[in-house]
Amino acid sequence: MKRRRRKKYAVYLALAGLAAAIILTIVGGSYYIRFVGNKEWRKLHSTRECKRYYVMIPDDSESVLWQDIYKSAKEEAEKHDVYVELLCDWRAEDYSTLSYMDIAKTSKVDGIIVKPDGTFKMTEAIDKANEAGIPVVTILNDDTASSRKSFVGVNSYQMGTTYGRQALEYIDASTKIITILMDSRESGKELIFKEIKATIQAGLPAALKEQVQIQLKTIKATSTFEAEEVIRDLFVRPEERPDIFICMNEVYSECACHAIVDYNRVGDIAIIGSYRSEVMLNALRKGTVMTAVALDTEQMGQCSIEALEEYYSMGHTNNYFSVGLDIITSENVDQYKKKSDQE
Repeated sequence: MKRRRRKKYAVYLALAGLAAAIILTIVGGSYYIRFVGNKEWRKLHSTRECKRYYVMIPDDSESVLWQDIYKSAKEEAEKHDVYVELLCDWRAEDYSTLSYMDIAKTSKVDGIIVKPDGTFKMTEAIDKANEAGIPVVTILNDDTASSRKSFVGVNSYQMGTTYGRQALEYIDASTKIITILMDSRESGKELIFKEIKATIQAGLPAALKEQVQIQLKTIKATSTFEAEEVIRDLFVRPEERPDIFICMNEVYSECACHAIVDYNRVGDIAIIGSYRSEVMLNALRKGTVMTAVALDTEQMGQCSIEALEEYYSMGHTNNYFSVGLDIITSENVDQYKKKSDQE
């Protein structure tokens, strides 16, 4: 009797488990069809209505810089009956730029817009996409060793001389240390630093040539935490504290904006930052930052689409699309603030 009862209970438990699994499957399937599947279908449907499908692969999709580039690219793409998508599900999945390059190639997209990370694997990924018949346009950073079709951005010489000239505006008899903070993965960082240094040294008064030290500081990641740590160490150590601090990207610039206030160094350190995020514009208005060098993101987004469209219509495209740089100071910050508010 006991054995029969045990068998019955076992059968009931098995049936109950099976029923639960069926219910979960039905509910899960219903959810997928209603929300996920429907969303993917709508996306697929919308892309099929377009002539071509491009993807843009950022290194930090949450930055104002990338959002502005994508907005411009999307507007330009619509003019050509093209759909462009920003691949940016960074937090939900542990995807890297290389992972997204592989996804784009496997998905057989019509074109890729990407910021290379300067690695050999990225060069390989661009070459593989090209072999698969997918044209690649690099932006912000170039990869001349790859088979990319075009580069949209600012060359190292132009970038270096622009930052160098801005630094010269704030050099005086008390200036001793000028520090340039860059991402270690930045393509052409050595050339940019070389041009910044050469521009500053060429413009220095003879009496200051031996006194002023120009040094490069690199960070291995663009994480806010690591940037904050490096900047904190520079600000609290007298022997390393810069008189002029050049931050070469948006993350470093915003960290420096906060640090100069937190460590009470406003007026002691002249910060030259990058881009026109809300944080930077407010810092410029308050005088905590002296200057910001901003890429023309509208032009960058437009040119990245133009390069791909030109390739498809003519079979080739310009090797290089030059993008302008804006110099923002306390004197003209209001016009940029107004433009930012309108957007």
